[in-house]
Amino acid sequence: MGKLEDVEAEKKVWESDDAWELRKAFMLAHYDDYPKIQLQCLSQLFINVTLLGCEYSESLMQKIRTMGAGIAANKDRTKTGSYVKASAAKKRQAVKPSDLEGAPVEAKREKVEEAPVSDHEAYNERLEKLRSTLSLTPHHLTGEQMMKAATNGCLMKWYVKKVNQKIEIYIDRYVAFRHTFSQYCVDIHDCAVNALIESILSCTAALNDDGDEIRFDGVPADECYAKSVERRLGKIKGGLGNGTHTLKAFSTQLESVNMSLIQNTKKLEGWSQQLDLVTADLLLGSRILSSTECTKPAMATIADEMCAQICQLILTNNATVINSMKSHSSLAFQV
Repeated sequence: MGKLEDVEAEKKVWESDDAWELRKAFMLAHYDDYPKIQLQCLSQLFINVTLLGCEYSESLMQKIRTMGAGIAANKDRTKTGSYVKASAAKKRQAVKPSDLEGAPVEAKREKVEEAPVSDHEAYNERLEKLRSTLSLTPHHLTGEQMMKAATNGCLMKWYVKKVNQKIEIYIDRYVAFRHTFSQYCVDIHDCAVNALIESILSCTAALNDDGDEIRFDGVPADECYAKSVERRLGKIKGGLGNGTHTLKAFSTQLESVNMSLIQNTKKLEGWSQQLDLVTADLLLGSRILSSTECTKPAMATIADEMCAQICQLILTNNATVINSMKSHSSLAFQV
């Protein structure tokens, strides 16, 4: 693959044409000077500084200015207009109805077009920048390391609030994730952070009308986890359609979307047991085993049968994930 083809492959689906042209020119200019991952990060910083007015340390700002010298000036940016910092946008005065009384139609149109960017819109732009930055963060890092690197790069803050099994995650002062896990879920912190990262990368984030929470594709923070798990199950349909549906094969597919398959057994009256298959605190399936089915070989066969049924449910798009109040899982299928 040549230099141009390699750089062209870096275009993100959410990038505007003018932003991409600037970033592409930057990457082509320094293609031979930096490793690929470092060049990706530097190119995004260049866009953040040039188009969004972001500010970083003086040494980094000087580096970006030096590397970007002449690039921005050579690109036509008239298609999308000028960009302003959020702080500058806040200082613009809002247009009052009285300002337009008696004004010519052209003047009214001009003033309306120059209306300031609202606080919501300005923050939504920052959320879009967070998604772009997070997508360039090395994915070999832990979820917490990825969020820390991305929010630091966007001059944002994030923190996790945990009370017993309830997890809330805030970005700046807005709640972005809220879920109460069951006692059977071991790594609730990792589950929550990974679900938030998946939501940021897969959805459009925006403040709600009340301005107290961040919603992904309009989904409330209370449902963020359920929708993230549902999306990840949808992402493995391609793999499920091309392979076997055994416990091992299904587990491998789940691991590809950062989920793991767990078998829970519970002793009942007599010699019978209850076998549950759970992933990410989602109850996938449950079956009562008779005394003759409680042997290891029999349970393995039954688990394979249950996985085949679950895979078929996912493949036929009949698996909607909802919040649940069951004692052994916090999510369930709504068939």
